[in-house]
Amino acid sequence: MRRSKPLVTVAKIATDRERDAAREMSHSRGEMDVHAERLEELGNYRQQYLQQFQAASKRGLGVVQMQEYQIFLGRLDEAINQQQKLLEVSQSAHEERQKLWLNLRGKVKALDKIIHQRQQQQIAQQSRREQGESDDQSCSLVHWKTLSC
Repeated sequence: MRRSKPLVTVAKIATDRERDAAREMSHSRGEMDVHAERLEELGNYRQQYLQQFQAASKRGLGVVQMQEYQIFLGRLDEAINQQQKLLEVSQSAHEERQKLWLNLRGKVKALDKIIHQRQQQQIAQQSRREQGESDDQSCSLVHWKTLSC
């Protein structure tokens, strides 16, 4: 099993990297969820404010009040656009981290498979070696018994 030891070390390093990438991916997912939630809140707030504006318009608004509503709606729209951009950036970052994690996960699985195959080969070699030794001992014992008779 000595031959697989360097591979085990490489696999451990790869596993550590994969685990770190999984943590980063989870963190980026959390950020993305926060941005999506904030965007939804802003959209809901805008919808409520727009309904208030429409109700107030039916009752009659002065020019100043109408301008204040429109200015605030414009600011909400700007905040929504900025939040949408933040969400898109966080989605992109999450996708990149997910690709990295998938790539590292594939490498870890491949290394684990190679290590397992090598271990199986080494077990088979050891078994053949032990069988050969046993056969040699049996032959020697049989040869020795025939000489002493």
